Amino acid sequence: MNDRPVVALLALIGIGLCGFFVFPGHTYLHQDSQIYLPMMERLVDERVLANDLIATHPHLSFTCYDEIAVGLRKLTGLDFQAILVAQQIVTRLLGLLGVFLLARSAGLSAAAATLAAGLYGLGATIVGPSVLTVEYEPTPRTFALPLMILAAGLGAARRWALAGAAAFAGFLYHPPTALPVLLLMILYVLMPRHIDGRWRFLGWVAAAFAVIVVAAKLQAGVRLEQDFFSRVSPDVEKLQRMRASYVFVGIWFKQYAWHHFALAAVALAACLRLRRGLEGFGRFFLAALPVMGLLSLAVSWIAMDLMGWGLMPQFQPARTVLWTTFAAVVASAMAAGLADGFGERVAWLVVPLAITVQTQPLDLFWTANATVWQHLGLVLVLAVMAALTLRFGAWAAGVWTVMAMFAILHIGGVRNYPQVHSRELDELSRWAQESTAVEAVFHFPDAGKELYPGIFRARAERAVWVDWKGGGQVNFLEPLAREWWRRWSALPAGTGDYYVRKAGRCATGTLFANAKYCVEPAR
Repeated sequence: MNDRPVVALLALIGIGLCGFFVFPGHTYLHQDSQIYLPMMERLVDERVLANDLIATHPHLSFTCYDEIAVGLRKLTGLDFQAILVAQQIVTRLLGLLGVFLLARSAGLSAAAATLAAGLYGLGATIVGPSVLTVEYEPTPRTFALPLMILAAGLGAARRWALAGAAAFAGFLYHPPTALPVLLLMILYVLMPRHIDGRWRFLGWVAAAFAVIVVAAKLQAGVRLEQDFFSRVSPDVEKLQRMRASYVFVGIWFKQYAWHHFALAAVALAACLRLRRGLEGFGRFFLAALPVMGLLSLAVSWIAMDLMGWGLMPQFQPARTVLWTTFAAVVASAMAAGLADGFGERVAWLVVPLAITVQTQPLDLFWTANATVWQHLGLVLVLAVMAALTLRFGAWAAGVWTVMAMFAILHIGGVRNYPQVHSRELDELSRWAQESTAVEAVFHFPDAGKELYPGIFRARAERAVWVDWKGGGQVNFLEPLAREWWRRWSALPAGTGDYYVRKAGRCATGTLFANAKYCVEPAR
């Protein structure tokens, strides 16, 4: 069935919006956004969080994420949450469009291309380096990743000038995420062949590097002074291995090696199946991604585990392995669109669904328990239904994807993140913001590794003496790492103007209390 472009476009918008609000969903102040937001609030008002360890050690120099957000705030008057969520929705939709263009470049029908985009939109968790193909938090990587997928899709469609513009935007948001795809694109356009828009693409790339350098030099507030060739000090490396073990490939590689090798093999097999329709940059891109992902693990192990290169905990090259999973999902979905028979089509569709439903999809085939059997049954049913939708138009692929989101969430019981926000925490944050001095410091002696102190910091705009999530910043600055560890290892002792405890644990002199928390002055 030949769909009009507007039908496929509406289907992609529906998939993107349902994916944002239903599955895989989105979060705010669950993970890294609770680090970035205080840093940006301090850029707007230097009085805010002046005594906070995390907010006063920003790592925003080599990204334009903060300049864009602060600029939009000044232009629109909206708060950061509205600005960041809006960018997250737009970039997620652009990522779906990128996969759609990549699939169409292989000669797939609009229905098959929409289905491929929908399967990518279901998301996947990358075990080991702890990243996602569809990020939940509105962070720099969240925006850069789909923009680079769009750039690749435009390159496959031979729209190289537009591909350069998309790559330009992705690089400005997060160079470490953009660089692997950007290098593949540069390598391809420099090959001895005629490519329309080659020089405009390279012009965009040069401009991206220039803007990042200038922005780093003009960074407002405290800048991250980067020593690109330093070595990590032994005491800080020990701390990083404890708090940020995902940076060290040697810690987790044996556990997850077969998982990543299997996905690379599936991705390459799917590319081989696509050789009939896939050509040009699309073929080069999908074939190179799984190899590049595996090579990144070797590069990371040599540079970080063996050499202790100080740049690596920040750059984290092992996260490039997410492109291996991306290739396995998208290439398999595309192979299903070109399959000769119904059985082959279902087999290819099992791959991306298994990757979404089971963090380690090989477990579906060699682990026996009730949850695994439930997931395997769901994957097979959804794969059969997806294969049937390809007989119809893009609208059917869109409807199936939305239905799959609800099924994976409610029947499969796949929940990507816990609920960490609460009315009581909002009440505490509001009280602190309205009733305490802007320079006040709050100590959470019994929070442990829970996330609510970081949410409090961002919502109340008040300093937190120490929290577990903030310890993730040990990758950036060694003085920050040592000070964080000094405070963390001293728990439950600590200093501050106010102590926040679980309800009922405060002594006399309680200043605030609700069903979950109470606040008492420092003794």
